[in-house]
Amino acid sequence: MKNFSGLFAESLNSEIKVLEEKSARCTKSTQKASSTRPGKKWMKCVKSGSGYKRIHWGQAGVRVTGKSGNTKRKKSFRARHKCSSAKPGTPRYQACKDW
Repeated sequence: MKNFSGLFAESLNSEIKVLEEKSARCTKSTQKASSTRPGKKWMKCVKSGSGYKRIHWGQAGVRVTGKSGNTKRKKSFRARHKCSSAKPGTPRYQACKDW
C-alpha cells in the first residue's frame, strides 16, 4: 500500500503530463477538445498553409443549439457572425460549423 506522498506524486505527474500534451505544438489535425485558454470553450489543431495552428473558440458557459435547436437563435448567430463568409481554419468558421 502506498503512502499519501506517493499517491500525491503520481497524481501530480499525471496532471503535468496532461498539461504538456495540451500545450504541445500542433503537428496534425485534431478533434475538438476542451480549451486551455480562459474564457474559451473549445480548441482544435487545424491546417494553416504549410503547417498547423491551434485555434480556440466558443464562449465558456454558453450552450450551442446544434442541428435541431432554436432556429431563430441559430439564424441570429449566423447573421451576427457573418457565417456565410467564414474561411476554413478560423475560429469563426468553427463556431459557425458548431451552430
